[in-house]
Formats: sequence, C-alpha cells, structure tokens
Amino acid sequence: MNIVYILCDELRADSLGYMGNEEVQTPHIDALAQDSVIFENAYCNSPMCVPSRVSLATGRHALSHGAIDNMLKPKPSEVSLASLLQQAGYDTFNHGKWHSNIDPLEFGMARSHSGLSDLRAPESHVSCFGISDKATREGAEYFKNNGEVSLIISGTRPSHKDDTLDTVVTKNFIREIEAIKDQGSPMFAHLSIMDPHTPYLPAEPYASMYDPNSLAMPESINDDLASKPRLQRYFYHARGFDQLQEQDYRKTKAAYYGSISHVDERVGMVTDYLKQQGLYDSSLIVFTADHGSMMGEHGFVEKWGHLYEPVVRVPLLIKLPDNQSGGKRLNSFVESVDIMPTILDLLKLPIEDNIHGVSLLPYIQGQISSHKNRVFAQYFCQGLQDESALMVRDETWKLTVYPCGGTLEDKLFVDHPLRMSPLFDGEDVLGELYNLKTDPNERINLFNDPNFSNIKFRYIQDIDNWITSLGDSISFNGKLPSRMCGMYSLLQGSNMQRLDHALSGENKLNYIV
Repeated sequence: MNIVYILCDELRADSLGYMGNEEVQTPHIDALAQDSVIFENAYCNSPMCVPSRVSLATGRHALSHGAIDNMLKPKPSEVSLASLLQQAGYDTFNHGKWHSNIDPLEFGMARSHSGLSDLRAPESHVSCFGISDKATREGAEYFKNNGEVSLIISGTRPSHKDDTLDTVVTKNFIREIEAIKDQGSPMFAHLSIMDPHTPYLPAEPYASMYDPNSLAMPESINDDLASKPRLQRYFYHARGFDQLQEQDYRKTKAAYYGSISHVDERVGMVTDYLKQQGLYDSSLIVFTADHGSMMGEHGFVEKWGHLYEPVVRVPLLIKLPDNQSGGKRLNSFVESVDIMPTILDLLKLPIEDNIHGVSLLPYIQGQISSHKNRVFAQYFCQGLQDESALMVRDETWKLTVYPCGGTLEDKLFVDHPLRMSPLFDGEDVLGELYNLKTDPNERINLFNDPNFSNIKFRYIQDIDNWITSLGDSISFNGKLPSRMCGMYSLLQGSNMQRLDHALSGENKLNYIV
C-alpha cells in the first residue's frame, strides 16, 4: 500500500473541528477524520521539534535515541521507519521541514526537498524570527514578543496564500507523487508542513478569518506562576510574556487559527489530488503533529520550559486502506512512538525489541479494549538544565519532575538581566502534580502539598520504572560536554562568537540551528 504521512508543526489537538473546536474552520481535516480512526488522547513524547520528530521516525523515546534537545543529533545506531520501508522496496521522500539533525539520506529518505529554493519575494524574506527585507518589513503588519528568542506571534503575511512556503511545499509534494505514481514501487510520501508553527503570520483571507475579540481566552491567562517550577517563570520573563496584554494573546490566537485553516486548505489539496487519481481509498494516510502550542494558558505563547497539556497533546488520524473503521473514535492513551510500529505491523514487517512504541493495530481492530493507561514525555533545554524534565500522566493524575531545578541561576551568564534577581529568591518548586479530574487546566500545583506526598512518590516511582524499561537510556549525570552549550544562551549578544573562539579541536562548537 502507498503511505501518505502528513506531519504538522505546533498543532495542538483541541484546535480542530473534529476534536470539538467550534471556533476554528477545518473542513478538509474533518472530512479526513470521517474516513480515519480518530485517536482522541494522543501525546507527543517531547514538546520540541527534533526530539519529537526523531521519536516519530524511530518509535523510540528521546532518552534513548539521544536527540533530547533541538541541537542534538540522534545516535548513529538509530534506525528510522523510512529506512525500513526503503529496505522493503518503498520509494521514500520528504517535502517540507525536516529538522531531525541528521541527513535525510541517512534516515532513509531517498529524496528530501525543503522548498526554500523555490520561494520568491516577499515570501523568501519571512521566517519565524521576523522579516529580513527592510522594505517588506516596513510595509507589513506584524507583532513580535519583546524578549529573548523574539518571534512573530501575530500579523498578516505579506505573501499571497498560494505563494507561501507550505503551499509551495505542498504543490511540490503533489508533483512528486504525480511523477512516480505509475513507476511500480509503493511510496512513502512524507509531507512536513511548517504551519501552524511561528511565525503566526497567515496570509489573507486567513489573516482576517477570525475576530480576536470573539475568541475564548483560557482561564489561566493571568495566573500567578509562584507555584510553578522556576524554569517556567524564567521563560515567562525572558521571552517577554510578562509584557503582553490580553489583546496581544487574542491576536495571537486569531493568527494561529488562521494558520490552521490554511493548513486545512493544504491538506485538502493533497486529499483531493489522491481522490482524483484513485489513490485515496487504497492508501494509508497518517495525520499528526510533532507537538502543540500554548495560546495564553498560564500566560505562555508557543512552547519552552513546560509540559502542559496544550503542548503535549496532539492530533492523530490514521486512515486505513478502504477507509476501514472510518470515523471510529478511540479514547485510550496513545503516544507518538506508537505510530512507527503500527505502520510496520500493518505491512507485516518485523518490529525490533528496542522499539518503545506499541502497535495500535490490535486496539484499532477491537482485539483489546484499551491501548495504554499512561503516557510519558521529556523536556530538555541544554544550557539551562542538567537533566530532562520528565512527565507521566494517566486518567486522573499528572506529575512532572524537574531534576536539578534549583541550579538554573548558575546557568545564566553573569550579566544576564534575570540573574541575581527576585526570580531566584524563595523556595524552589521542583515539580508539578495535578489532579486532572478536578483541575483539567493545571492551575493548582499539589507537588509540595504534604497531603499528596504519597501520590507524588508513587508517580515518581512510575517515572523511574519507565526509564529502567527503556533499556538504553542516556544520562549526563548532571554534566554536559562543552560542545552541548545551549543555543538559547548563545543567541544572546556575542556569546556564540565568544564561545566559538574559546573552543578548539574536538571541543569545537558543533551547533545546529
């Protein structure tokens, strides 16, 4: 069977019509859902691009494949789904964002094209960080958060909707399928759509599709972060979110929804083409995202520094050949690492013992009544953490631990504006514990409440058991090699240049943007 794999970036599960969102318009994705098995509780295994994408490709958790951060590469021994499919006779190719810190050829993609070389002005001047061309920038409507890692979080794209990067990538993707569809080999066609990742800068008519003043805002938008781990409070101030007003969040959400509706149009381009060519019914189609995004929850935009539900819960649709079980809704927990072994199982290809994911096929076919009773994730930002933050959640409880959470101040350069500030005064909060039955918005942190210490330690033990079960998890023991210095810190001023000059030989800075 042909496999069409559509991967979005930063698309949260609750931002789609078929998932119950009545504010956003996603008719094409909703139509695909009617032909697909719908997984209502799918979770990524890391709310960062590279760790999540490598987990999707390998079926393994980041603590084992090694790419626990956006700057780190997977271990050379890692084997991807595309590599296994290529060995099985598939023609494999990727169009769009790759961001796995490994050459696509090494990870089984016979061809990979980012689409960047096909762009023309003004689209060629647009990135998540801003608009590079002065004249284009001066004529554009946009807003950036005023802080470190300043990104465009609302505005109107200066490009026509048919000339945006993701539209160009989607057209190229369809042309590639057209060129090879009659050559005899099955295809693994991977489309990686950048949107709705920042910049939240949709083109018209999507930029004006949603009225900011009509959108619901999260209850936690103005919550005090005093009960949250210090890493969260650091990012909140460092990213300039403390300077945002409610109207800024409203405009961000309207722009995010506009980007999602444009994603929906591109998905419709693909499914319409497959139907026209008689390829839709017989193909296996996977639709998912690498992670989600915050839209004002706890005052945050995008991700960074936390594992809240909006960033770890993702959409997942699997359309089986002949649309088997179309529209079937399954609410057991599933993880991103489960997708890879599911595809292997469907093709009757062997699943190696070191794959952490579990095939969803028995669950889809009704052989079992539930898939998993809990999910796990990790978050690591080198330069700011010695060890990953680790998360486990089940139907009722969610625990996140932040090992070495009290050492953050020492990670900052001595002249960092937040160092030696009140941010680092008071008691350290080294984790989060939420009762999701009574507190679904994760507002009341019970981690330091002695009345819940037994529950806390039970779930800490669950995390320890999970790490043991991985079999080959990595540990830095609180010490990172110098080449792993954090991009987040290095982006400040001339730190990159200073460190690059300071290092030599094997310690030469090896960074990946």
